[in-house]
Amino acid sequence: MKILIAYGSTEGQTRKVVNAIAKQIKELGHEAKKFDTSDLLGELHPNSFDRIIVAGSVHEKMHQESLEFFVVAHREQLKTGPALFISISLAAAFANGMADAQGYVDHFSKNTGWHPQKSLMLAGALRHGEYGLFKEHILEHIVLKGRDLEDPASDHEFTDWERLSLDIDEFIAS
Repeated sequence: MKILIAYGSTEGQTRKVVNAIAKQIKELGHEAKKFDTSDLLGELHPNSFDRIIVAGSVHEKMHQESLEFFVVAHREQLKTGPALFISISLAAAFANGMADAQGYVDHFSKNTGWHPQKSLMLAGALRHGEYGLFKEHILEHIVLKGRDLEDPASDHEFTDWERLSLDIDEFIAS
């Protein structure tokens, strides 16, 4: 089985997730093709794949613009074949953030006109060493406001790798 993983990554966590998914797919005996949607020169034929995974991260309440462009350009193929949307956000790391995480998925669907058969809201990561003062203030006063986090000034990886693996197994088997 050939599986396309189209993704957009801003800080690298989505790329890390995509690499883990591709490795898992290959270990299951299938072919995985990763496609960074920001590579606008890349040639791609999504209709030559048996399944498609679309993954992107949320920044300032939006997924990558290149990811939206990819979905709009290939919407008909995404509607007809088995497809999975993975939305990676910090909101998904907190029980009181799941409504926000779902809102990001809903907004993406509205913008692209694609309503995936299955969506997965996955928690991302915090990497304070890569942020400037402005981004740190946004994190402190908007993203993390009202959310308990032990040692909020240190880096955190919230991604539930076991859950992701189970969801990918289920998607491939379906």
